[in-house]
Amino acid sequence: MHDRVTELLEFTIASTRYAVAAARVVEVVPRVWLTPLAGAAPIVAGAFNYRGSAIVAVDLRARFGAAPRAPAVDDHLVVVRGARRVLALIVDRVNDLREVDVAAVQPVSVPARYVRGVVALDDGLLLLHDLDAVLSLDEEDSVTAALAAAAAP
Repeated sequence: MHDRVTELLEFTIASTRYAVAAARVVEVVPRVWLTPLAGAAPIVAGAFNYRGSAIVAVDLRARFGAAPRAPAVDDHLVVVRGARRVLALIVDRVNDLREVDVAAVQPVSVPARYVRGVVALDDGLLLLHDLDAVLSLDEEDSVTAALAAAAAP
């Protein structure tokens, strides 16, 4: 019998490795210029035109409490299907796709609002980011209002 595996997209924020379910990743794109969104939640770095639609970019450094840094030429945007909208996650670097045995995913031992599990690998820990918690309902409302205001004539 084959163990059940899940495919994850691994990325780095500061020196910490995170991953999201590859099934929810739409595309990985190079960092682009973001238009600021007045009134949006502080973790929203801005918006950009993604294949004809306005997509908001969430700064995962801010979300996870990592020190801010200026955008770098090798930063990536990971376009994902969030709980209520397609979002772009700003990450320092996309590492690779990784197959992980589902049984290896363990619950987080301390409260971690944006992490849904952890995998102990031979070379360290991999934290599984909870895509459904990227934006709270209040942050989601602020994004909707900011996008509407930006589109208004």
